[in-house]
Amino acid sequence: MRQFIIVIATISVGGFALAQNIPALFDRPGGLVPNQRTAIVIAEAVLFPIYGEKTIRGERPYVVKLGDGKWTIEGTLPRGFVGGTFHIVIRQRDARVIEISHGA
Repeated sequence: MRQFIIVIATISVGGFALAQNIPALFDRPGGLVPNQRTAIVIAEAVLFPIYGEKTIRGERPYVVKLGDGKWTIEGTLPRGFVGGTFHIVIRQRDARVIEISHGA
């Protein structure tokens, strides 16, 4: 039993050490979301489970902009369609989603 506890404690401490944030990753040029492609992949990963993959893919081409350290990604409607599209803002430095919505 004692060996079991030692093994579990060792694994826990090792796992904790691996899970710590490494500041250099956030401070490198471009942060965790250095380019448009990465921003789109993150946006789709967040939006697909919420609104459905078919809905989000149907709003291509996406409009992607980088400003003030934030990626803003929005959908577009096909010509002649009426309605809203998704809107998501992802922080470039740490990939945090700071806004998300879908117009009706």
